[in-house]
Formats: sequence, C-alpha cells, structure tokens
Amino acid sequence: MKKITEWIRHHQIAAFFILTFGITWGLGFTYDAILNRGMDFLAPLAFVAICGPALAGIIVTRICNTEPKSGSTKTPWIAFLIALIVSTIVFLVHNITVNHETLTPGMVIFAPILSAPVAYILSAAASRVPAVRRYLSTLVNARQIWGWILLALVVTTGLSVLSIVISNTLGRQSVHLSDLQFKGVTLVKMIAVTFFYQLFFFNGTGEEVGWRGFALPRIQARTSPLLASLVLTFFWALWHAFYWQAEGDPVFTAQFWLDTFMKLFPATVLISWFYNRSKGNILVAGVTHAAANTVFEYMPRIDWPVYNATIYAFVLVIILIDQMWKKLPSDNPATIQNKQNLYFHAQADT
Repeated sequence: MKKITEWIRHHQIAAFFILTFGITWGLGFTYDAILNRGMDFLAPLAFVAICGPALAGIIVTRICNTEPKSGSTKTPWIAFLIALIVSTIVFLVHNITVNHETLTPGMVIFAPILSAPVAYILSAAASRVPAVRRYLSTLVNARQIWGWILLALVVTTGLSVLSIVISNTLGRQSVHLSDLQFKGVTLVKMIAVTFFYQLFFFNGTGEEVGWRGFALPRIQARTSPLLASLVLTFFWALWHAFYWQAEGDPVFTAQFWLDTFMKLFPATVLISWFYNRSKGNILVAGVTHAAANTVFEYMPRIDWPVYNATIYAFVLVIILIDQMWKKLPSDNPATIQNKQNLYFHAQADT
C-alpha cells in the first residue's frame, strides 16, 4: 500500500485518469441498464459513475495531503446535510418542472440517495483534510467572480444565438424566437431550473471539479493551456463512451470519434480559458459547462456546422489574444505551482 501511495503522489495526473476511468467505466454498465432495460434501481450507481472525475480528484488529493486534519468534526457533516438538502431540492424541482413527473413518496425517498454523490463533493469543501478543503474552495466561493460568471452566461448563449443568425442569413435554416417551446416567464423558469440541474448534476460537480479543478492546473504546469486543452479533449471525449453507447451512438466507428473530438475541442478550450481567466475558479468552469448544455436544451434546431464554425472562430480569437500556446507563469493561480495542497510543495517546505 505504501508503494501505491508513493506512486500516486509522484504521478498525480496519471493516477487521476486511472481512477476517473476506473470509477466511471467500472460502473458504465448502468447506463445501458437504465436507458434501455428499465433498471432504474441502478441509478445511484450511475450517478456515482458520472461523478468519477471529481471523486478521483478528491481521492488523489487526500492521498497527497501531508498536513494533519484540522477543524471541527461536525462541520463536514453539517455541510453534507445542507448540500444534500439543496441538491435534493434541485433534483426534485427539475423532475417535476422539466420532466413533468408526479411527486410521489418514492421519489422523495429516492432523491436524496441519488443526490448523495453531489452532496459529498460539495461538502468536501468543508473537509477536515486541508488539501481537499483548499482544492474545492473555489467550487463554493462566488466572491469576486460574478463578472466571469455573467460573461460565461453571455458568451455561451451569444455563440448559439449568433450561429442561428448566421445560419438564417445564409438561408440554411429559418429559426425564430417564436419557435421556442416556452415563452416569457415560463421560458425563464424552465431555463433556470435546467441550468441549476446541469450545474449540480453534474457539469459543475462531477465533471469540472475533476477536469478543470484537478487535471488542468497540473497539466498546465508542464505545458501550454492550448496543449493541455487538447489532452483534456481526448480524455473527456473517451470518458463518455459508455453513456454514448447506451444512447445508441456509433462509438465503434472512427468517424464518430473524429466528429466528437472536433466538436469538443473548442468547448474544452473555452471552459479552460474561463477557468484560467478567473484565476483557477472551479465554479466559473462549472457555470460555463452548465450554461452551454442548457442552451442546447432550449435553442431550437441548432445548425451544427455553422455553430461549430462560430465557436471555432471565437476560440481562435481568445487563443491569439491570450497566446494560449505559451505556458502560464509559474505563479499563475490556474497552475499546479500556486496550489498549496500539492504533495511536492509540502515536501519542499519540509
């Protein structure tokens, strides 16, 4: 066990990806069982699977921690209870409002069980393990980043709207706001409910806590944000394999993966850019991810070739402006060097 611990401490990135895929792919059979065979009782395992990146990041961080535990033993439990209540409410409201399901005693009992992985990740920001607490501090801290959150919402929505305008202008499709299924206050309510569900389940928690919160700053310590985004695109896409297979996508064809990588790369660059620009804030990355998925839920008939061209053009601009082919300075908060929860820093201080 000591050898494994030492290996993890010295190979944090590799350990993160191994654990991420071990958790998600290990439970990946649940996707097909739920989506195609009606085995809804396996949903708790599927929810754990989707949280694979975040759980892997927390596990590796705990192993690499070299400081004694601190703080009250009650605080993490109180934080978990609060996070469980909030995430359960988000889950129930989404199922009733968006999925049009009837609130039943069974749903009320089952919802906290499904929400437990999300609650655990959120409450880990109050962990007694100093490394974990610092790692997740930006997930629950919105101070001084409201501008970046607003910009993320504007950019993700704006790119989709712009692509529709361009597509309409080119005569490729005719889409108008009147085509939206919902209008006025109802539309705002539906978008808000969907956004918060995406943020909690699981864009901001299960995914971005791992992809951007853990992996990106460590990879960027070795290479540029652009190359780091390319690496994350590969693993991010591959990580979805079991889910996409369950949905019926042709995951055993080369063309599917080529198309997928081409679509995900600019999205990865965009989320990474927001993470870096917000000085390594996980919440901003989560908002960007959740906002994009929410837009796709409600924007009618996106013209994907035009949308891809639009986002590639925007991403090219931010790459050129920020010179993302260059490594970030060693003291940048979005790199490994400025995160005090690192094993190597702890070793250097002793």
